[in-house]
Amino acid sequence: MEITFQIDDDEFEENQKELVKKTLKIEEAAIQEALSKIGKASLTEYLTMLVEGGMPSRADEAKQDRLLYLIESYFCDSLPTESQISIIFQLTQSQSKTLLKNTVSRFRNKLDEILANTMKSVLEDAEHSNQIFLVVISSDVVKDELNMLITQNEPTFKPISKRKGSAGQYEISEDSYTLLCRVLELNDVE
Repeated sequence: MEITFQIDDDEFEENQKELVKKTLKIEEAAIQEALSKIGKASLTEYLTMLVEGGMPSRADEAKQDRLLYLIESYFCDSLPTESQISIIFQLTQSQSKTLLKNTVSRFRNKLDEILANTMKSVLEDAEHSNQIFLVVISSDVVKDELNMLITQNEPTFKPISKRKGSAGQYEISEDSYTLLCRVLELNDVE
């Protein structure tokens, strides 16, 4: 089923368009596609409400539902960062981290592939340097999930740690990196 809608210039003023571009960090040409994906997330939320018996009774569950639908429709192949969630939901970094962590936990089965893709992406961009791998991780939740994989599979291996003097760069020991690649089924990384 294809559903389309039209937003007139009267409903979507220039200043609103500028705010959307700024919030989503997109260019003019990407507005239509972005709004379509967000519209799909909204429609999915409403259809779920109509078919599955209403809205959640707790506000935090409603936010988790909304984030799930945005992840599935707008962000698609990877989890958003806490910064992206903060901007879209107008939350603090701490609140965004909690929201993302709770959403991933509550919808682990639905988000398992997206979470794995996000973690693989981090490892694929790793740089080998002096017996460690350097990675950029923009999400504490993703870092925690990677460390959880290390702990679950080899509790004696070193966890991912922040690189001194860096805002978002982390160090992964060679054995932990190899373990993560094996667990996430990444073969041609290095």
